[in-house]
Amino acid sequence: MQHYIDMRKNTLLFALLFCGVFQSLAQWTPLTLETKASFRAIRSLGSHIWIGGTRGTVIHSSDGGEHFTVSQVPEADSLDFRDLAILDDKTVLLISAGPAENGAAKIFKTENGGLNWEIAFQIKEKGYFFDAILWEGKQGLVLSDPAGPFYGLIRISEKGRFYKLLNPAKHPALQKGEAAFAASGSSLQKTKNGYYIVTGGGEKARVLFSKDALKWESTYAEIPGGEGTGFFSLGVRDAKNLWIGGGNYSRIKEGPVPVLESKDAGVSWSPIVGAPAYYVEKILWADPYWILSGPAESSAFDPKKKQWISLGKSPYHNLCLVGDRIYGVGGRGQIGFISLSQIQQLFLSKE
Repeated sequence: MQHYIDMRKNTLLFALLFCGVFQSLAQWTPLTLETKASFRAIRSLGSHIWIGGTRGTVIHSSDGGEHFTVSQVPEADSLDFRDLAILDDKTVLLISAGPAENGAAKIFKTENGGLNWEIAFQIKEKGYFFDAILWEGKQGLVLSDPAGPFYGLIRISEKGRFYKLLNPAKHPALQKGEAAFAASGSSLQKTKNGYYIVTGGGEKARVLFSKDALKWESTYAEIPGGEGTGFFSLGVRDAKNLWIGGGNYSRIKEGPVPVLESKDAGVSWSPIVGAPAYYVEKILWADPYWILSGPAESSAFDPKKKQWISLGKSPYHNLCLVGDRIYGVGGRGQIGFISLSQIQQLFLSKE
């Protein structure tokens, strides 16, 4: 069953009705959709926005956020879609995180814009837990928690019809408890230089790098990790300029992991001066700003002015830039947006 919402007619009404309830959101405009699912997956391609969450829930807009439909993937009501890939206007892949041994590590595919879904891939081997998916051109890559001596990697081709488990030729030894976090789909990223994985859970939070997804090396491991602690997100401005951040998902108002930047494609990293100290689940480059978000707060940084501003207390696990708007998704059906022009005004108001 699908639920439909017209954003043009209701945005102002939502803002007025929920002003008192969501005062803590400050600059964000909350939306109300007929769902209480929690969301961590959001991506866009052109005018299409796709969102995935718990209970097999999928939200879609084909017109840049003016209208949304809410639906459930059949036979997926117990699954949690943690990330997704948009291959074209009609073809989308949704990854259900896992655990695999419970029959929950699945990839669903639609080729008709969400009218029908089918299971395109499933793995039942213990240890697999899908964290992120990337799609680039004609092929994709899925990242899983370690299932053996190295991270699970699955190559996707033929528009989501062919899946191959990769066997890395080189991989650094895993730390006890080390894994990637299925938090915002940004623990796996790619630039023209190669692939990056950010990790946590082990003694040290790490950055792994590979040019071809087959030969991996540990390039940075200086930040203390621990259970539930580490890097949750890697943000990409361009091939040279990268940010990483995270924390501990059980202490969302604290910042035990600093926000770091690299200006040399990840060869070296240094702390960002004045970065907010809360759990960061997503780092997004939204030209001309860096945007940080976690389920407690969100912030923006202007690199030219070297200045931070708060975007208020907000519940968003993940962010996505669509035109002038940044959309955020979080727990209990919480979805909202803020525009780049609003952020610009906030910076101007500080001058």
